[in-house]
Amino acid sequence: MKDLIVLVPDKNVRFGIDSLLSRYESLNIKDIFYDIFVHPLHDAGVYHNAANFLRAFSNHYSYALVFLDREGSGQEQTLPNNIANTVKKDVESNGWPDRVEVIVFDPELEIWVWTESPYTAAALGWDNYLDLKKWLNEQGFWEQNSSKPKRPKEAVESSLKLKRIPRSSSIYREIGQRVSLHRCQDESFRSFRNILQKWFPKS
Repeated sequence: MKDLIVLVPDKNVRFGIDSLLSRYESLNIKDIFYDIFVHPLHDAGVYHNAANFLRAFSNHYSYALVFLDREGSGQEQTLPNNIANTVKKDVESNGWPDRVEVIVFDPELEIWVWTESPYTAAALGWDNYLDLKKWLNEQGFWEQNSSKPKRPKEAVESSLKLKRIPRSSSIYREIGQRVSLHRCQDESFRSFRNILQKWFPKS
């Protein structure tokens, strides 16, 4: 039996989560054996069918972790915690009692990208994070006193477009591999880290 199965809505999330899980020392957990699967119907598929997808794997993994974006799930008017609870109860009742957790990106995965770091800036083609933040503020993507852009995905896409860099899943891998994990203060990221530390403590 492997330690963890992860269900994600797309390749960007897969690359990002894979790079983070490989940094088990930075996460303060033991080295784990895991597999990541992409749901073919993306966020809405994860929301509606995570239980069916994961049922066949319940005897092969100790724990399951499910990710989806609030935006794109079809549940945009629902609070992230309510989305997570709905999916979690469904999966638990289909072979995973007390062995699954659900992380909802609000609004999207890119909310984790915006961590103040030179590595974030470099992955998006910029020399300096403060210059990138200033430009996004001037373009209306980042409000003056906010810690994150109000539209994180559009902010990523516009930053790349200006530098003529194609959007690629490898960007999420690069950021996940290099950015300090202590800098990301997003609530869903803290939840992710706490779940892993609970399930896979260092011996």
